[in-house]
Amino acid sequence: MFKVTHIKKSTNPTEEERWIEPRAQETYDKYIRISQEYRSTLPLESRDRPFTQEENENLWKQSAGEPIRGSVYGYREKAYQKKKSWYCGSSSSSFDGGDRETISAMESKIAYLNAELAAVAEREKKREEREKRRLRQQKR
Repeated sequence: MFKVTHIKKSTNPTEEERWIEPRAQETYDKYIRISQEYRSTLPLESRDRPFTQEENENLWKQSAGEPIRGSVYGYREKAYQKKKSWYCGSSSSSFDGGDRETISAMESKIAYLNAELAAVAEREKKREEREKRRLRQQKR
């Protein structure tokens, strides 16, 4: 949802997507990278499951950085309780044994986002194919 709300809308389908500000793209790209890194630390049998909401929130807060005036950039809740795990590293060794629930939630969210990313890539591929067909028809 963050990407949808932070990319400028265009009526021209051939125009490259533009973020509303550099920070939005940087935060989103970092989130994708951290999510992928975290997923790679999971056991093979856990890598395909969707992240829980808590996992997704923890990954986002790691990507967006420290709260400013009580809110995290791009995070829908203005007030929240800071949790230690929000700012720990992405490797599994960064988590203590008592935080398995958080790890499980994060695993679920990463799987969900990976599936969402694949769906977006597929839609983009189809859009590009339609655009190529349209351009070929215009040349005739």
